[in-house]
Amino acid sequence: MKQGLVSVSFRELSVKEIIKLARENGLKYIEWGGGPHVPMGNVKLARKVKRLMHASGIKCASYGTYYGVTYNEGEKPPISFKAVCKTAVALGASVVRIWAGWPGCGDIDCEGERKAVIHTKKIATIAKKYGLTLAFECHWGTITEEYHRSIEFLKKIGCDNVKIYYQPNPHKSEEYNLEAAKALLPWTTNVHVCNHHFIEGNFHKDSLEKAHLEWCKYLSVLENGEDRVYYLEFMPDGTPATLPTECKCLRLLASEVQK
Repeated sequence: MKQGLVSVSFRELSVKEIIKLARENGLKYIEWGGGPHVPMGNVKLARKVKRLMHASGIKCASYGTYYGVTYNEGEKPPISFKAVCKTAVALGASVVRIWAGWPGCGDIDCEGERKAVIHTKKIATIAKKYGLTLAFECHWGTITEEYHRSIEFLKKIGCDNVKIYYQPNPHKSEEYNLEAAKALLPWTTNVHVCNHHFIEGNFHKDSLEKAHLEWCKYLSVLENGEDRVYYLEFMPDGTPATLPTECKCLRLLASEVQK
């Protein structure tokens, strides 16, 4: 089971520091964020980051961008999608993570979703020319918040190189998230592994150890022979100090599921 780290887990750290952390903790993949670490369009930096990774035996399987397919009236994407694709290719990534809206932007109505479908089809055609797959961040506050709507959205797009990530919805129950894992499986590329919950309206990050049994159930569904990367995303205390423990938990999960 491929295991990696989402770089935005440590926004304040440098590229070299994150590569060092991944190497020391036995993580072979990094999903670089298109904001703090490898900005969209900075191809020169992306090539440099790829060299640094390879020197440490690490790869970039996916590029975690902040490129959305739907915007408010008068807004537009911050950069051309060709520039995003060139950055991903320079990193060595095969997947570009995109967004179907933004957390907290409010409900996206039918017209907004229609525009998102059109825009996604357009950039999927561009991505295909670069040999890239697009994958939506499966996130609350966006079109992909609820798995039934996610599936309908993906079907409307109808492009074979447009997929989705899986991660549990912190607003929902374990039963719902397991149901979502099963339903989204045909479209699922990579996975964000975390233990996040909303309790009385407040967002909590907890250790993966406390969600061990829950994640065993998710992985029993997700580990179906497909070539996915399981990325640790955000630490319980927000610092690198807890990364070794989270890695240990992920390795234990992997060993149990693969028995």
